[in-house]
Amino acid sequence: MYFLKKMLFVIVALPLFTSVALSQIPERRTSKSSTEFGWFAAPTPIMIEGLGQAFPVFGMLSNAYESTDIMMVDTLPGGDFKIRGIFFTQLPLLTNHLQLTGGSFYNKASFILYDRGIDSKADEYIQPLSEGSAEFSELNLYFYEERMRFFYQQIKGRNKTLQIYDKEGNLLSSEQTTSSFDAVAYGLLVDLTDDVVDPRKGVRIGQRIRPVHGGSEIQSDYEVTDNSVSGYIPMFNGDTLVLNAFTSTSKITRPGVTDEVTARGILNQGCVEGTPYYGECIAAEDKIVNDFLANNRYGTATQMGGPNRLRSYPLGRFTAGNSSSFGIEYRMNLNSEAKEINWYLLGGVRTLLQAAFFYEMGTVAEHRSDLTSNLKSSYGAGVRALISGLVYRLDLAYGDEGPGVTMFIDYPMELKPVTE
Repeated sequence: MYFLKKMLFVIVALPLFTSVALSQIPERRTSKSSTEFGWFAAPTPIMIEGLGQAFPVFGMLSNAYESTDIMMVDTLPGGDFKIRGIFFTQLPLLTNHLQLTGGSFYNKASFILYDRGIDSKADEYIQPLSEGSAEFSELNLYFYEERMRFFYQQIKGRNKTLQIYDKEGNLLSSEQTTSSFDAVAYGLLVDLTDDVVDPRKGVRIGQRIRPVHGGSEIQSDYEVTDNSVSGYIPMFNGDTLVLNAFTSTSKITRPGVTDEVTARGILNQGCVEGTPYYGECIAAEDKIVNDFLANNRYGTATQMGGPNRLRSYPLGRFTAGNSSSFGIEYRMNLNSEAKEINWYLLGGVRTLLQAAFFYEMGTVAEHRSDLTSNLKSSYGAGVRALISGLVYRLDLAYGDEGPGVTMFIDYPMELKPVTE
């Protein structure tokens, strides 16, 4: 316990100490990679046990127009699931101080629904199959060499649950339910580092506020506030030590349905006694109702697990009304020499090859007072390459529930990842 408290103190306090110790705000580095055209394209098969497989093709053009990146994904014919989307980032509007990000997304796929809370069991989940779409846009206003950034994002979407499967892939219910969402996010990022994409010295502080509108009277409205502090400390031979502290809290602003009988009537899965998997169907209905009620009572803060935090756990593994995490990462910069590459499916100007070693702790709780108990940990190593202004990342992490592999764009532990 003493070690844990000591480490938490170091992770939280050291970035602040670093900002005081710096005699001046670091000057911005210049990089050829940040303005050079680059590309990436690859088919990425996805298989979900019991439900089938799909073959989406991902494509990306970096610096396609000035600093604008374009990302695309579409699914090849013959798959069991469909994923389709197009996104663009940092499109200048008359001036580089005002930039637009936006896109649209469609999917017909399953996702894993765990119980809420840090003590939920890894093998107790259901797999709802749903169809949904969304459109989003974001305005970014930059000042002082992008050291200060105001942003406003809006996203609207709709979702229809088609079927419910258990973890073995058995069909439990075909009751269809629809929902919609209309959410905004706004905030401020203060970036006192030497580089926007690849910081190696300085401090980065940010806050994001996300009012979430449930889309109907039965769903609660709530507000999520995310706070992040990162310190970047130069180490031997040009390496970087990164420390990050993150918190996320949600607060109900308009309560929805919190009565179990009413919620069960709305979310009834049509379970019929005497039919196959009746018990499993009732258990799935209980899980859906409990998740709905907890969300209406406490809201849902930023989840733990996935490519950004607690990387050994799957995306959305831990959810609750509040969350927090602490991370430390040593980035060993192996090669910073600019080099043009052309590998057919991947090309551009590479300006960094990096190895990384990391350790993270995080937890979730319905009440903030419980955030200090039962922290989950994740540790591992990875390799990264900075190509034409984008960080391509491969991480291998380990935790209580086994290993997790991350293939992603952008560094971890960010308040707003590039691909979010």
